[in-house]
Amino acid sequence: MNQNIKGICFTVVGGCCWGMSGVMGKYLFDAKDLTATWLVTVRLLGAGITMLLFLYQFKGKSIFFVWKRKDSAISQMIFGIIGMAMCQMTFFLAIQESNPGTATVIQYSAPILIMVLFAFVEKRFPKKEEVFVLIIVVIGIFLLATHGSVKNLVITHAALFWGLLSAGAFAVYNVQPRKLIQEFGTLETVGWGMLIGGILVTPFTKVWNVPGHWDIVTVSMTIGVVFLGTIVSFSCYLHGISMLGPVQGSMLGCVEPLVAMILSATVLGQAFGMIDVVGILCIVGAVTALTVVDA
Repeated sequence: MNQNIKGICFTVVGGCCWGMSGVMGKYLFDAKDLTATWLVTVRLLGAGITMLLFLYQFKGKSIFFVWKRKDSAISQMIFGIIGMAMCQMTFFLAIQESNPGTATVIQYSAPILIMVLFAFVEKRFPKKEEVFVLIIVVIGIFLLATHGSVKNLVITHAALFWGLLSAGAFAVYNVQPRKLIQEFGTLETVGWGMLIGGILVTPFTKVWNVPGHWDIVTVSMTIGVVFLGTIVSFSCYLHGISMLGPVQGSMLGCVEPLVAMILSATVLGQAFGMIDVVGILCIVGAVTALTVVDA
């Protein structure tokens, strides 16, 4: 199997698992009264510790090499704070305030931020095609948020705020850790990122105060969020974009909003109107088209 096909497979699997985890999280918020801040903290700590213990069995003390150099240690800290803790916390807060489909689609505007960032770094004006895609994405977000009327915000201010902030953090998540992944590997970079992010948010989220109603379903869903939605999704997705590059890799993550939308409608009973569908198609279609532009 060639490199591109492997990259596509890993990215798609990661996107699907992430989409499913958002739906599981929404179920836990609505049906079991868990909170986004508590769930994300447990998710980061649980997945980070599990992955690092697994890696230690095979790599031993070499998993600590990232902390021996100042540049790699700083880069790993940035990834833990923004690429993991901030990305996950804002995403799940957006889900808590709206629904998995809407939150995921808004976050999916991240490739546009990546495009703008690369244009800035390369000291060039965006191409005409890139500007057109940017305009379509803005229109899509506007339709999702207002249903076409500037006087009518159909999602809460909090949902829009956390969704857009998660898109910014997701852009960092796609671009920033590439050098770390190439030098230390995907699993190690993700594992340390999760553990650092979890430790840093713990004093604020007070994870020891356990919310919600607990039964076998709550336990199963929480494990699903940690295992499928974190260990599998992050590892596969980052491994995929390390093969394909951040722009093309993030485009293939389009399966995430589609999975989130389908499951939100079928499992959670979330209703999407025609104007929502138009907004979603604007974002997903424009961002996917950007792959062709950059191919």
